[in-house]
Amino acid sequence: MGVTAATGGIGGSRDGHSEIETSTSDQEVKTVDSPDWTAVAADASKSVVSIQARGAEGEALGSGFVYKDDHIVTNNHVVAPGDSAQSQISVVFSNGSSVAAKIVGRDPITDIAVLKLSTKPEGLSPLPIGDSSGLTVGEPVMALGNPLGLADTVTTGIVSALNRPVATQQKGSGGEADISTITNAIQVDAAINPGNSGGPLINAAGKFVGVNSSIATMPTSEGEQAGSIGIGFAIPATQAVYIADQLISSGKAKHAYLGVNITSGSVENDGITMGAAVVSKVEDGSPAAAAGVRKDDAIVKAGGTTVNSAISLQALVRAQKDGQELPLTIIRDGKTKEVTVSLKAR
Repeated sequence: MGVTAATGGIGGSRDGHSEIETSTSDQEVKTVDSPDWTAVAADASKSVVSIQARGAEGEALGSGFVYKDDHIVTNNHVVAPGDSAQSQISVVFSNGSSVAAKIVGRDPITDIAVLKLSTKPEGLSPLPIGDSSGLTVGEPVMALGNPLGLADTVTTGIVSALNRPVATQQKGSGGEADISTITNAIQVDAAINPGNSGGPLINAAGKFVGVNSSIATMPTSEGEQAGSIGIGFAIPATQAVYIADQLISSGKAKHAYLGVNITSGSVENDGITMGAAVVSKVEDGSPAAAAGVRKDDAIVKAGGTTVNSAISLQALVRAQKDGQELPLTIIRDGKTKEVTVSLKAR
């Protein structure tokens, strides 16, 4: 099984709930919240756009949504082909109108990019921002976008998992080297297909909680395009907002770092063997060094979330902010130790 960016190639307020009463066998009556997806989709779709990027390095079709004022948030891999003087980026709204846009900033490390519209259409409505840190497994969600060029498509499902480390490889643009994007992702079973990239994942209240970015795929024959198998991934809104705001203000994004080299390994503690991110080197003057992290430490938790590999620790650290405190649980010489790292931006 592989992970693929959900981008399609071109040629290549209502609270969103209704109440349902159900009776139990002992005649008790319970109230159950059920999303009114019809109302949620009608409101949210006004803020969702289709993005067409054309440049010397190729063409791409993806999705996005109105974020603030006349800014559009999407994935970096959607607009990377349009990052040159000769490139063209078009943003198409749900009513069929099209507006040219330019890249304000893009961040391959988190796969977030921001566009600015050349003209602000009348009645432009930003999508409300939700709290992705409050999501729970099993919670209903909706993915909106333009899969395979089919505009104004919505799919529903649930949050299948949280803090899912996902790695994708992004092709460099304009001479850039290929970049590995590692995301501490929201996993969903709502259908996400090529062209959904950059579109919003919203909760039952119609608030943006994630940016749809990639899908798990089964092996396909050469030249075939992978589709949804019910395992999709979204960048949490907390991380997307943090990066987008930096791109809008300065055109660049800074990222929190720990300052260690790590490998995937295992460690035994109280007779139980568990996966870990094993430290092979600590950078001098780094946040990790200041917190007392040492070579050969086995990191098994970060911020209360289990760490069972190098990629899971990388994903968790990349989801943090400059100056944030990150508690680590470490196994050192067979003993459990708790340390707190004050992360810095690189």
